[in-house]
Amino acid sequence: MARKQQNDPLRYAANLTALAAAVYLGVTALLRLAVGQLLRLFNKSATLENPIAVPEWVLGVFNVLLPAAGLAAAFWLLAVGVRATPMRLRISVQMPRDGRLWLFVPVFLGAGFLCSLLTTLLQRLLGAFTRYRAPEAIRLPQSGFATFLYFIGMCVVPAVLEELLVRGAMQAVLSRWGTWFSIVVSSVVFTLLHGDIAQMPSLFILSVLMGLAAYCTGSLALGMALHFAYNTMSFLFLYAAQKMDGVSAFAFAGYLVAVFCVGAVVCLAAIRRLGVMRRFRPIPRVYDPKNRQSRLERLASAPLFPLVMACMALRAAWPLFAK
Repeated sequence: MARKQQNDPLRYAANLTALAAAVYLGVTALLRLAVGQLLRLFNKSATLENPIAVPEWVLGVFNVLLPAAGLAAAFWLLAVGVRATPMRLRISVQMPRDGRLWLFVPVFLGAGFLCSLLTTLLQRLLGAFTRYRAPEAIRLPQSGFATFLYFIGMCVVPAVLEELLVRGAMQAVLSRWGTWFSIVVSSVVFTLLHGDIAQMPSLFILSVLMGLAAYCTGSLALGMALHFAYNTMSFLFLYAAQKMDGVSAFAFAGYLVAVFCVGAVVCLAAIRRLGVMRRFRPIPRVYDPKNRQSRLERLASAPLFPLVMACMALRAAWPLFAK
């Protein structure tokens, strides 16, 4: 029995996925620590959170490079780990041939806006009944070039590299045990990687939708577009709050809300009228008669996967109780 557990491909895939998540968090944390030491060359009191006497464009570059390096290291680990196995990554960014699929972008933005409202509600509830404090919003720089670098780091890098890692690698590695299984498990990892417990329900819902986009189209292009659109929506609200005066910010935010909501309703009606959903192949059910244990039991018995997931969950829940 011990030998069968050791050679079980699902346990190997689960441990490899967990190791990649740990590498991403570990590499990013080490790089942030190293950059913090580097910033002290400008000023002894300088940190990433308090960059005294540090040029804004320098912080913009770090804002791009740090998450990119962590995500690239995790992706490399998964790519190397599956070389000698039947598992394969699915890296295709071919544009959808059916142009009607882009109708899902406004619908996704509408769902993302509702998820943002859910996150705000959870933050207030958790703040009222626990020690939780909502994470401070990133302060955008004053210069236009530095703001552009922040946009790249906050919108473009996650949209491309997180989709490569989560949908192109993690979901693909687990897909041989079922489409829904791979989407849900990779979405759990994606949600825990972001760390904020109030955002987790929203992030999980959005991740499942992006996972479905990757499966239904066979490409990461649509998922990257959805991810980029949501990040850009969040960036625009942040820009309005920090760069505009009260009246202008309120008017701009109201305009964005109207555009997202109306666009989502109109495009959803168009999707239904055009029958776009009928072109997708059904998601098959998977039954593994060779293994008496369920897929969840095998995940739980993989030594590394439950340990890493528990550590990430503890990291997310810690603000509820920490002073």
